[in-house]
Amino acid sequence: MNKKDILLLQETERKRIAEALHDTTVQDMVHLSQQLELVLLYLEQDVIQARLEAITARHQIKNIISEMRDAIYDLRPLILDELGWNTAWERLRNKLLKIKPDLNISFDIDKIDPFDGLMAISVYRIVCEGCQNIVKHSNAKMMKVIIKNATSYIKIKICDDGVGFVQKATINHFGLHFMHERVAALSGKIKIDSNVSGTVIQIKIPVGERKKKNDSCNDCG
Repeated sequence: MNKKDILLLQETERKRIAEALHDTTVQDMVHLSQQLELVLLYLEQDVIQARLEAITARHQIKNIISEMRDAIYDLRPLILDELGWNTAWERLRNKLLKIKPDLNISFDIDKIDPFDGLMAISVYRIVCEGCQNIVKHSNAKMMKVIIKNATSYIKIKICDDGVGFVQKATINHFGLHFMHERVAALSGKIKIDSNVSGTVIQIKIPVGERKKKNDSCNDCG
């Protein structure tokens, strides 16, 4: 991976974090500020109601702390460094199940420890983005992730049985543009097929010095 690719990845990550903070943490802080204004208002009129509003504000603070912890983790998934590749995927599985407990999640993931750290983190984040889109938007009951460490490529397949989407209309809204940008920065290819029966995302990323610009994603599966 050359310097230009690394800079592009960094810029993509900055954009992703900025958007995530704006859509979650910043909005929650605005709501918290409004909630605290209600507490101050009711302190002068209704102490019991003020206490109830304060309890709500406390829950909001806990949610903000949780979101900030996730944001810090996303800056650098320390679990990849400290506990290893397999544990990182178990953490992701548990996180997804907290959001959608009835989701049937299947991981078939080759080890990627021999690759450089930036590649491993990039693959992890690409898959995280795809999985989060599924639990938030697809209404799926099943999700499967396959990562294969081929001789010249990393092949990723993410599929679900959800409601699907119209790509041109929703790619920016669902955050899939971050996946496209990250894959492009790695000189990879991404192919998305989506209909009312579900979605299949296939990604092919060259590794080492065997990159070929004209490689397609026809054999991603």
